[in-house]
Amino acid sequence: MDAKRKKELKEILMDMKALKLTEIKQNAEEKENADSYQHDAQDFADTATNAYDKDIHLELTEKNKKMLIDIEDALNKIEEGRFGKCERCARDISIERLKVLPFSKLCIKCQSGTEKK
Repeated sequence: MDAKRKKELKEILMDMKALKLTEIKQNAEEKENADSYQHDAQDFADTATNAYDKDIHLELTEKNKKMLIDIEDALNKIEEGRFGKCERCARDISIERLKVLPFSKLCIKCQSGTEKK
């Protein structure tokens, strides 16, 4: 992969990282708001809604944290010169796939095989 494409993908990953960090912060703030409303809940329905909102924010935060780890891993691979290789078959991951999902660990063929199992 040439330097221009690596730079482009690194910029995409950095933008994604900033977005995920913002989303994690927002989810934490919204969870705190749900916690504070819990004390003001008037009835069972309010309590249930607050608990549901809290669960949603926790799940979103966990998904964003996992994606942030994948993004960091991809950024490290760029620095180490290992970026863009399938972790299963060691072939190059297509540039089209990397532009859509720059932290892809598997090529399309290997990913398809994983999903069929």
